[in-house]
Amino acid sequence: MAKAPLTDAEIEGLLQVPKKVQADVKWRIDSMQNWIKCELEVENEIKTNLKLNLNCNYEERSLFSFSLILNNAYRIAGLDYNGSHRNRHKDGNFWNSKTHKHRWTERCRDSWAYTPEDIISSDIKEVFVLFCKECNITHTGKFLPLPPNQKTIF
Repeated sequence: MAKAPLTDAEIEGLLQVPKKVQADVKWRIDSMQNWIKCELEVENEIKTNLKLNLNCNYEERSLFSFSLILNNAYRIAGLDYNGSHRNRHKDGNFWNSKTHKHRWTERCRDSWAYTPEDIISSDIKEVFVLFCKECNITHTGKFLPLPPNQKTIF
């Protein structure tokens, strides 16, 4: 396997840097009406290109995810609420429609996950606040409600 472009120490350093998102969480429905999405710029003192991607299933609102993306290429931290995933490198842990978090590692890149102990709410806004706290992100904007999930008939 090729050497990972990011080390564990670099990722830990990025996560420790204070970060800020000032924009409101404004949801948009994708063209297929399968997912509701929001992308937010993450400001930081080291001027690194970071984005926060939020996704929620259009019909099944209990399926959502948050990802902290570096340089439009690397998911350095993520949370999948009620998602499915299997670890392939460090261990064989498996989540079938279970909440899990992802953290970049040198060996597994963005595909290593673990079971979080801090997620006790099913409210997307409350889980977003916890994810931001873990990633050292302060969100000062509004968290607007998800759009209604009634598709058009015609």
